[in-house]
Amino acid sequence: MRYLFFDIECCDGAHICEFGYVLCDENFKTIKKRTILMNPEKPFNLGGRRFNSGIVLSYPERVYRKNPTFSAYYEEIKALLCANDQMVIGFSTSNDANFLNIACEEYEKEAIIFKFYDVQRAYKNFFGETASLENAAKSLDVALEGRLHESSDDALLTMQLAKAMCVRKNASLGELLASAASANFGGDLNKQLACLVEHPAYFSAAELKRMVREFADRALPEGNITKNVLFNKRVCFSERFETNETKNCIVLMQQIINRGGHIVSKASECKFFVKHASDDVKIKKSRYYYAKTAARRIVKILTLDELLSLLNLTSEQLAALPVPQVLPDSPASYVSVPHATFHLGDII
Repeated sequence: MRYLFFDIECCDGAHICEFGYVLCDENFKTIKKRTILMNPEKPFNLGGRRFNSGIVLSYPERVYRKNPTFSAYYEEIKALLCANDQMVIGFSTSNDANFLNIACEEYEKEAIIFKFYDVQRAYKNFFGETASLENAAKSLDVALEGRLHESSDDALLTMQLAKAMCVRKNASLGELLASAASANFGGDLNKQLACLVEHPAYFSAAELKRMVREFADRALPEGNITKNVLFNKRVCFSERFETNETKNCIVLMQQIINRGGHIVSKASECKFFVKHASDDVKIKKSRYYYAKTAARRIVKILTLDELLSLLNLTSEQLAALPVPQVLPDSPASYVSVPHATFHLGDII
């Protein structure tokens, strides 16, 4: 087994100008270290956005500009990320995966589908807090060899941090990262939904929220609408329902849409509000608080059992329903195939 630690730097918080990696063996012995510089063909703006403010890249802009674009390195990067007998590891890796998705779309390349592990998530799981790469390394007395925000140096620092965590926790790298697995599906919602069924822990709360919102925006009725009390009514789910019971939430959204209902994300816009068992009215910025207070005269709050009753479903029937799928952008007004027919093993 080999381990590929990688990192990406961007010119503006979205467009890649560096892809760096360290390839090592099971004993953390470096096999290869490389930085790929590329011309992002976008303006360099390192201080204008919240998520990259203060970043100083390791090379002058002119150095990036004289290199080829992402398109020239696509096959090399894809081969690295999709190699067999190898674990792909990063720090805040879903961000880097998203940068790859942006580049693939802009250069009209097929999305790179790969499984990965996130040292930042592993750090949070073990130490109970989220930290930057620099601060996590400092907390474990891991020295930086090279320059921060130089992609291969950051990849090396991630490797050294992972090694230090293994020593501190007396665990193998596989044990360390077991709860920090995820995958990149190139923005394909149906593949994300298939993964959700088999590996819900692959997704962060933010990713689950995005998945639910995208599904709600794109879902169509499965066949002809079966009208009932939910017809033409707006339904909103609590945030906790969306992130704590995401599979059920998406299945229920589909059933509501099948009955002519509409899914909204604001409690102020709904007729029915579906609460989670753990919702607390004391959390004043929550949808549940608004539904319970400001909107109490116009919004009917439903428990899961009450919603199931409106849908004429039992909890056993809910559990047996497959996760639905969405169609690509098309003029179709309904879904003829009710659910995805592939599994995670067919994808990555």
